[in-house]
Amino acid sequence: MPAVFTELDHQTPQWQKNSPLLVVPSWAASLAIHSLILFVLITSLNRCDSGQTGGEAGKLRSVGIYVKQSTDAEKNDESEQETQETTQNQQSLQSQDQIKEVLDQPPVEPLLPELNSKLLGAGPSQTPSTPNRPTNDLLMSPSTALAPPVMGTGNVNFFDAVDSGKRFVFVLDCSGSMAAPQGAPIRKARSELIASLEGLTHHQQFQIIFYNTSTRAMQHRGKPAEMLYATDINRTLARQFIQSVEPDGGTDHIPALKRALSFHPDVIFFLTDAKHPQLSGADLNEIRVLNGGKAKIHCIEFGEGFPVKEGNSLDKLARQNHGSYRYYNVRKFIINR
Repeated sequence: MPAVFTELDHQTPQWQKNSPLLVVPSWAASLAIHSLILFVLITSLNRCDSGQTGGEAGKLRSVGIYVKQSTDAEKNDESEQETQETTQNQQSLQSQDQIKEVLDQPPVEPLLPELNSKLLGAGPSQTPSTPNRPTNDLLMSPSTALAPPVMGTGNVNFFDAVDSGKRFVFVLDCSGSMAAPQGAPIRKARSELIASLEGLTHHQQFQIIFYNTSTRAMQHRGKPAEMLYATDINRTLARQFIQSVEPDGGTDHIPALKRALSFHPDVIFFLTDAKHPQLSGADLNEIRVLNGGKAKIHCIEFGEGFPVKEGNSLDKLARQNHGSYRYYNVRKFIINR
């Protein structure tokens, strides 16, 4: 054994004998190297935490990502926006056209008397009352613009002749004499007629006839004259019709009374200022037979001075048809200025 060690000693170089690695174990060297690497990593992390990233010491910089949209995408977005604006403008124009079309439409004609009242009900209920004769303009109410499906009764006042019923016809003289004195007769007749129409309920019907040597009845939208429900719209149309009539011509009572009876009313209010021509006995009998006691005829006479009832044909006409007679001195209608 000693001989072997001697030979190895002779083969080992001198520098290896003096190397410090022979003194340090291998596991210790590995531990030192890994410790060094770990130290370098920790140092680098501390530098990042302290903000040493190229800015000022102790300050952090915000980092973000900017995505730039391509030119084609921008054009597409603009195109879509223009398309949406065009569509919105078209829709707005269409809406305006539709609204204008609705506003330009004429009022609906109230043909509701033919409807079934069992399906639609009796309509709004109103308590009949004697009107206070307001002379202001009639106003239209959307909630009562349409006529109810059934008729109702109520009191109507025309020159203090008060009666009740469902169908009323007003017959007014519009001959030239109604313009004198100072236009007072026709002016008073118009105001009283408008007030009487306002006293009608929406369940009642009316018709207006002006006459001289011919008759003129109220028509609705160019159709033949017929009984109209007393809706706000129809009363407003009636007011326009009343104001459009001017006194002119002579007087012929019988055609006007016959036309009034043709509407089969419950009540007729007959106003005239003509003492001549007087209704003859044959005329009175013809009206009485034609009426058959169905309609009450109330007569209102305009004149000057005191009334003369004896032999007055208007008084006879009223009594023969279950109505009343009233006389008014037109001088009391003159407005003092």
